[in-house]
Amino acid sequence: MNTTSMVGVGKEIVCFCTRCKMDLGHTIMSMVGGSPSRVVCRTCKSEHNYKPKRGVTEPGGAGTVSRSSTATRAPRERTVEKTVPVEVEWMNQMNASTKPMKEYGADQVFMAGDRVKHPTFGDGVVQKLLYPNKIEVLFRMDLKTLIHSGKA
Repeated sequence: MNTTSMVGVGKEIVCFCTRCKMDLGHTIMSMVGGSPSRVVCRTCKSEHNYKPKRGVTEPGGAGTVSRSSTATRAPRERTVEKTVPVEVEWMNQMNASTKPMKEYGADQVFMAGDRVKHPTFGDGVVQKLLYPNKIEVLFRMDLKTLIHSGKA
């Protein structure tokens, strides 16, 4: 499947929201050179420049940025980030997970990697636990934050 043809203006993508400070579902508003440049967060509705998912770091870096002046820094080469549409990422994770499907309920306990069946959003995969009683779940069309028991 060619994933580059699925990235375009109006399509959905998971990337970092500069207002929510989380990786969330966004709608692509504009593209430059085949990569998203402006996006709108589906959660807070803010429009901002495209930022790759937080887990993605620049090649050769440890994920930290030094605060030296721009006069002493060598110019960086611009790297093109590969973007994956939400639906493709969801499909990859659903196929990769070997855990059984669990019915969603706010009184249930979930762990990262669990497969969830939600009555409204459908099937999803728990991405991470958010302290103390929230989970981030990737569904077919969006990334959602849901509550759960949080007590093992």
